[in-house]
Amino acid sequence: MGLIRLLIIAALIYIAWRVVKNLLSSPRQADRPAPKQQNELMRKCAQCGVHVPDHEAFSHNGKHFCSQEHQRLYLEHHE
Repeated sequence: MGLIRLLIIAALIYIAWRVVKNLLSSPRQADRPAPKQQNELMRKCAQCGVHVPDHEAFSHNGKHFCSQEHQRLYLEHHE
């Protein structure tokens, strides 16, 4: 009977230690402030009208394109 009681006490101490450790560890995801998202300029493709981030857009003479293929197609038909 003494061994069972000792095992139960050891298990309870272990569980309590894990609970306290989890509570004292780094804040939960919900408690952390959300990272600030930076607004980025979007450019409309002159060929198909899709919007792409400025850093991904292809530009030519003030026109913006979602891909080099659309830039090529636009220039073939408009210049």
